[in-house]
Amino acid sequence: MKRHLFMLGLLFAVPTFASSTPTSQGSSQDARRPPPFERKSPVQVLIDHRQDLALTDAQAASLERIQTALDAKNAPVKQSLEALRPPAPPDRTQGTPSAEDKAAHEQARGLFEQLRANDLAAYQEAEQVLTDAQKSQARTLLETERRSHGPGHGGRGGPPRGE
Repeated sequence: MKRHLFMLGLLFAVPTFASSTPTSQGSSQDARRPPPFERKSPVQVLIDHRQDLALTDAQAASLERIQTALDAKNAPVKQSLEALRPPAPPDRTQGTPSAEDKAAHEQARGLFEQLRANDLAAYQEAEQVLTDAQKSQARTLLETERRSHGPGHGGRGGPPRGE
């Protein structure tokens, strides 16, 4: 049980507060890449793989209800994170971050932690809807989804440790 919780914790690791990358059009709101908190929730991944998991209509409806509740719970947190995003990438040549930058980073870290906890709770609720075979398949799907999004917390784009 502890191993499963540890694996789920790793699965839901959210990258640290990341700023946008510069583009040729400048740093307009439209040109920014989506923030890391806009990834699909694990419950949404299950819904998207309804056929792969062979979900019944009742299971799918339950997952949709869980996802709707999660969206409502996460909306104000995501708005707060969006408000903390800098309008342009931080100047890495300026040296040490200001106290204001550090405070915003810590606030964002707490908000990401809240999103992670909300996602984990929703996934645990969603797992109760699934059969044992579906749970196993869901974990495999979620692991594949997590890997397809590249490095997690603090990664620099290289392969995962141990590979």
